Amino acid sequence: MRILFTIGLGIFPEQRVDRWRMVARLFLNMSQAFEALGHQVFFMSHPEALIPELPAHLVWVGADHEHLDLLTESFKPDFVFTWNGSSPGDRVTATLASAAGAKMVFAEQGWMPQKDTIYFDMKGTNANCSTRNSRFAAVTSLADQARFNEIRRNFIDMSKFRNPINVTRLEIRPFDMSKAIFVPLQDERDLNILLDSPFKSMQALLQFLTEKLPSAKFLVRPHPKYPNPQLDTFDNVEVADPKKSMFDQLADCGGVIGINSTTLIESALLGYSVVSLGGSLATGTGLFLDWAPGEELSSEVLAARRVDQEAAAATLHHLLCVKQMLREDLGDPGKIRTSALFSEMVRMMKWNPISR
Repeated sequence: MRILFTIGLGIFPEQRVDRWRMVARLFLNMSQAFEALGHQVFFMSHPEALIPELPAHLVWVGADHEHLDLLTESFKPDFVFTWNGSSPGDRVTATLASAAGAKMVFAEQGWMPQKDTIYFDMKGTNANCSTRNSRFAAVTSLADQARFNEIRRNFIDMSKFRNPINVTRLEIRPFDMSKAIFVPLQDERDLNILLDSPFKSMQALLQFLTEKLPSAKFLVRPHPKYPNPQLDTFDNVEVADPKKSMFDQLADCGGVIGINSTTLIESALLGYSVVSLGGSLATGTGLFLDWAPGEELSSEVLAARRVDQEAAAATLHHLLCVKQMLREDLGDPGKIRTSALFSEMVRMMKWNPISR
């Protein structure tokens, strides 16, 4: 296979350059594993995203896409990797790659724990991920169940969650409307909000919730990277301190409502019913109680709805045990070869890796 890694093409001045250097390091580690497996790699990088470790003879430097068509014509990549895939620059990358006959691979941070994991998808990330509206096979093998329970147990231990939880079986509890509803707020500058959310501000989100659920109580937690959102005062809304333990705050609540967020997956893993507003990678999988604009939302609806336990467990198993990879494994040829990503790349190439 011939693999082109793109880093920060078409980024805007307000985007964090340090993030793109992080991406460069991840892609470099991955490229070394692919090379060890006998595949060819090349890079195209924004000059501000360059890191000294990138081999100069394998890098084409450019701030935008001016020469991407020339590079794809000469290198003829089978796959083009990029981060996230939602920004205007990413969409140009994907369009030019597709025109050259290459297949896209999108990368994004994983979930458990987010800072140590990464996932890949051929369609996109977040609301554009191929997991959306997919149903996954029930977890039946003892080995798969043991692996899932191990990840879940480690997460429960890490979170220091103080409520009793069955660590050998996922049990999603119905909404308890006698308790506050936990609402994790988002960074309004995030592409998840700009592109995939029906609410473009956290004020609009709270206005909606307090109007639809006037008798409910809400515990609202600002995003750590957006700790001071401009919010009106509501009689039934308490704003939590984002510097204190989220899991301690969550433990006092009876359910969760939020926009596409890692916290929603974490909450489901702890047994909470979760209403997801807007699109996410888990929309339509059965993990969340999905809500779309125009649908009814009331205390009675929340109290009556139930999560499909088997579908929730299957989705979480797929995300945590199949979809995501540890970042530390990206440079390991053996881990790359046995990954779901490599299997999908092989399938799309329609050849047998054993013969290569």
